[in-house]
Parts: sequence; C-alpha cells; structure tokens
Amino acid sequence: MADFQANTRPFAELDRSGRTRRLRRLAEAALTAYAVPVARLTPLAHGQNTAFRVDGADGHRYVLRVQRPYGPGVAQVRAEMAWLATLRRETGLVVPQPVPTRARDLVTVVADPAVPEPRTCVLRHWVEGRFLDERLSAPQLYAVGEFTARLHLHGARMNGLDRRRVDDLTEFGRTQVDGFSATVVERAVAAAGGDERIRAAVARVRAVRAELGFGSDVFGLVHGDLHQGNYLLHRGRVHAIDFDDCGYGHYAYDLAVACAALAHLPHREELKEALLDGYRSVRPAAATTDPGVLAAFAGLRRVQLRLR
Repeated sequence: MADFQANTRPFAELDRSGRTRRLRRLAEAALTAYAVPVARLTPLAHGQNTAFRVDGADGHRYVLRVQRPYGPGVAQVRAEMAWLATLRRETGLVVPQPVPTRARDLVTVVADPAVPEPRTCVLRHWVEGRFLDERLSAPQLYAVGEFTARLHLHGARMNGLDRRRVDDLTEFGRTQVDGFSATVVERAVAAAGGDERIRAAVARVRAVRAELGFGSDVFGLVHGDLHQGNYLLHRGRVHAIDFDDCGYGHYAYDLAVACAALAHLPHREELKEALLDGYRSVRPAAATTDPGVLAAFAGLRRVQLRLR
C-alpha cells in the first residue's frame, strides 16, 4: 500500500528523493532519443535542475540534465547548447560537449504521466576534473581568470542567441523593457521586506552599467554563475560546467560572481588578485576589473540571490 501511495501522490508533495525517482523514469525515456547504449543511470547532486550520470555501455560517460519547469524554455536551452557546441568547435576551452539526438537536435522534450509537465532534457559528455574550494591556490585562480577572459572573447562574437540578461533583478524584471525600472525596484524592495538597501544597490549598478556602456569590449554572452562549484581543475587546466544561467551581460558580472564566491576563504584577497591578473593577461581591460565596478555587480548578485 505504501508503494502505491508513493506512486500516486502529487509530484509537488514529494520530497527530493521522491521527485528524483519520478524524474529518473522520465530521464530513461529521454535517453531513448539518443544513440547511446546505457549501462547505468545514477542521480547526481540535485540543484535547480535534476542531473543524472549516464554510464554508457560504450565506455563513455555522460550527464543528462532534466530541466526545471520554471527555468529557461526550450529555445533558450537549445541556444545554451549551441554556444557550448560552438565553444568546443572554435576554441580550446573545455566545456560540456552536447550530444545530439538521433534527429540531430540538441534538446529533447519528454512527458511522463507521473510528472506534471513536460521537461526539456539535454545530454552532454562528462567533464573530467576535481572541484576545489579550501585548497584553491593562486596559480589555479590565475588559470580561472585566463579561462574566463577567453570565454568572454568568444562571447563577444555570439550575438543573437535566445538567452536572457544575467543582470535582471527578478523574474518580474525580465518581463519589463527596463529590468531596473522604478516598478521593478519597488516590487523587489517589497519582496525583501522593505529593505531600502536594495534600492541603493540597484542605483549603484545602474550607474556603473551606464558608465561602462554596452560595447563588445565590456558586454556579451557570459557564463552567469562562475563560482568554484561550476569550474573544475584537471591536469593543470580549468574546465567549466553548468552554463544553465548563461546570458548577456557585462563581463564584470562574471568576475564579480567568481570573486564573491571566494569570500569565505582565509586567503581570498590573494585568490581574487590572482583571478584578476589572469583575466588581464588575456584581456587587459581596466574597466572590467575595476574594484568599484566589481563591487557594484557583487552587490547586484547578492540582491539577486536574496530574491530568488
């Protein structure tokens, strides 16, 4: 009786493990769209999306991502995969390599009666490497800076992809012509319990954006969530994953996210300087790495995380 009830309970009432079990069946259905012989399917850490490690009978490993229903739509996920495929083809940067379906699409949409809405799924080759945090060194952050700069050089050329802005304040803000309009800010302040510091943070980043402008030297397609949980180190090289939040924004936004993620480390200042030195070695753009600019975007990031 307990198993029957677990299978018939509404999806929204399930705990994380219960939802993962339902999504596993959906993932198995999604994998039939690919010419990949599956030997084993293993759930990975569950974040906003749900991911599964796929061990292929061909000896290769993959990651299948089942998209959250309230995230980017099918066209936007396809655009993310298109950027990854182009990065793999045109640069030496190690990022997830999308696997096309038998129909040569970069996404597949799957429905399951036990899940309330169809889900967009993507399959990518496994990315080797180790996540580091407390053990991160200055030379490694220098390499992260170099990687980020090369990513931005490529992002400067990727115009017209169906991706959102990374600096929008809230989901409501994304529906507005001006994501920092007075109406957007008022709703954000209200959502934060009337915290007026949000208004000050928005004013600061608005002024910085206006000063920087939107030329390809400072603005383009960026990762959008570049912290040490989304880059790995492997044989001295940086590998980046999880481009789910990629979009258009100022390059300083990516750097601000990466710097802010080091705040809990005792040697954070040394690591931040190494990161920025590595970035400047490829893109000696003083405006993007200016401390005041980075502080403004770091403030925006804190507001975004608070309002999620």
